[in-house]
Amino acid sequence: MRLSRVTVIFPMLLCCSVVMGQTRMDRQSSSGGSSGAAAARNDLRSIEDVIRKLNEHSTVEGRDESKSYKILFDAYLKLSNPPMAVGSEFNQNTIHNKMKMPRWSAVSGWAESNSAMAQAIIESRNKNIIGLPYGKDEVDAAYRQAGIYIDIVRDAQLGKIDFEYFNALSTISAFATAEVYRRMEAGQVEEALELAMAHIFVLRQFCDRDFLEEKFNNIEMLSSALRNLRDVFYVYLDKISQEQFRNIALRQIPFLRPDRSRLFMPEADRIVSEARIRMVFDERSGRADPDLFASTFAVIQSRDEPLIRFGASKRWKIVADVHGALPASLERLQLIYDDWWRRWRIEEYDPILEIETEFDRCNRVRYAAVLYSMANIESLFSIRNHLIAEVNGTAMAAGLCGYHRSFEKYPRASHMIYAVSVRKRSDSDPHDYDLAPFKYRLTATRTAIDTSSGRIWLEPNSALLYSRGQNHSDDRASTHTDDGTLGDVVIWPPIKAVLREQGVIE
Repeated sequence: MRLSRVTVIFPMLLCCSVVMGQTRMDRQSSSGGSSGAAAARNDLRSIEDVIRKLNEHSTVEGRDESKSYKILFDAYLKLSNPPMAVGSEFNQNTIHNKMKMPRWSAVSGWAESNSAMAQAIIESRNKNIIGLPYGKDEVDAAYRQAGIYIDIVRDAQLGKIDFEYFNALSTISAFATAEVYRRMEAGQVEEALELAMAHIFVLRQFCDRDFLEEKFNNIEMLSSALRNLRDVFYVYLDKISQEQFRNIALRQIPFLRPDRSRLFMPEADRIVSEARIRMVFDERSGRADPDLFASTFAVIQSRDEPLIRFGASKRWKIVADVHGALPASLERLQLIYDDWWRRWRIEEYDPILEIETEFDRCNRVRYAAVLYSMANIESLFSIRNHLIAEVNGTAMAAGLCGYHRSFEKYPRASHMIYAVSVRKRSDSDPHDYDLAPFKYRLTATRTAIDTSSGRIWLEPNSALLYSRGQNHSDDRASTHTDDGTLGDVVIWPPIKAVLREQGVIE
C-alpha cells in the first residue's frame, strides 16, 4: 500500500500544476455522516466546537458506569511516589524481579504498599471505555493539577495537543509490572496473573482512543505489556499451571481483538484538521486568507526547524492565491479519510490496497493546506499488524508453555498445541502475506540470535517461535527487533528474559 508522506511539497510549489478534478463519494463516512463538506459546514468554528465534537466520540461519550478513567485515575491520585521517577531508566520495560538490590526491594515495597491501585486496575478491566474527556477544562481540578488531561492548546494554529495523561499511564503501568512480579515472587500466582491480564485489558481500552498520537503511544504500551507477560511465563514457568496457561491462551488473550473490525482508525485528527482549515479561509468568499495561511502553516511547517519560518511564510502566501476553495478543501479532506477508512477495514494484503490512494492523488499545491493539516496514518497500518503479532504470539506462547507443563518438553510442531492449549486462529502471522502460521521449530543445534542489546544463544531443543517482521522475509530468527523493522520478531523465548539470564543486560 502506498501512503506517501508530504515531505516534498514546497520545493515543487511554483512548478506544480494547480488544477485537479473533483470527485464525489455518495457513501456514508466513517463517522456515519455525509462524505461531502456541506453537511458539516456550520460546525467547528471555534476551539469549543472542536472539543465538543471530540467528546461526542464513542470512546468518550457514555454512561459513567461504563467508563474506567475515574476508577483508574482516582487511585493514581493516591498512589505514593515510586522509588525513582518514571522515565527512560525506570518504566514497565525495565522493571523485573532480578533488579539489583536494594532497587528491587524498594520497587517491590512500593508496589505492595499501594494495593488500592492494583484493585482499581482489576476493576477497570470490566468497563467498556476509558471515557477521559478531551480538553483540559473538561476534567476536575485535581486531575489538572496531577497532569491527567488532554489539552487542545488554544493557539491560532490549533497546532499543538498535549497528551499529559501519558505520564500518569506510564506510572500506572510501571506499578502494575512491579506488583505482578512481586506477587509471583510471593507465590501469589493467581493474583499476579489476574493483575497482569487486567492491566493488559485496560491498555487495550486506551488503544481505542481517537487521536493518532494516542494510538501510537498506547499500542506501544500494550505491546510492551504483552512482552512482559511472556517474560513472566518464562521466569515462572514451573509456578504457573497448565490450566492457567490454557485459560490465558484460550479464554483471555484472543478477546483483546486488535483486528481491523475492533481497533478503529483514529478520527480525531480529521476533526482538528477541519477546524484548522476553516480558520484560514474567509467564510463569505470561501477563499484562502493569505496572512492566516502564512501565519498558520509556516509555524506548523517550521516547528522542528524554526529558521525556515520566514521563507515558508512567503511560500504559503503564494499558495493561498492558488489554493482550492473552502468547500473543495473540506471535501478533499473527507475523501482522503474515507479512503483510508475503507483500506483500514480491508483484509491484509488485499490487491486493492495497491491502488493509488486519495492521499497520493491529491494535488500538492491546490490542497497543500489539507495535506499539512492532517496527520499521516501511514505507519499506523504496520503498527496495528505488529500489535496483532504480539497478541497472537502471546496466546501461542501460553499454549507452548501449557504443553510444556503437561509433557515437560516443547512440541515438535506448533500445530500439536491447537484446540487443547490454544486456538488455531491465534497461530496467524500478520507479517506473512498469506497470514500463515508463525514460524516455529525446536533448535537442532546451539543457535545465535542477534538483538539490539547483543547476541544471545539458544541451546539445542529450545522452542523458537517467531514472526517474519515488517520485511515479510523469513530470516530464521537470526536477528530480532521488538518492532520487527529489522529481521524477525522472536516471540518465544522472550528476548528480555534470555538477555538477563545470559548477563547481556541487567
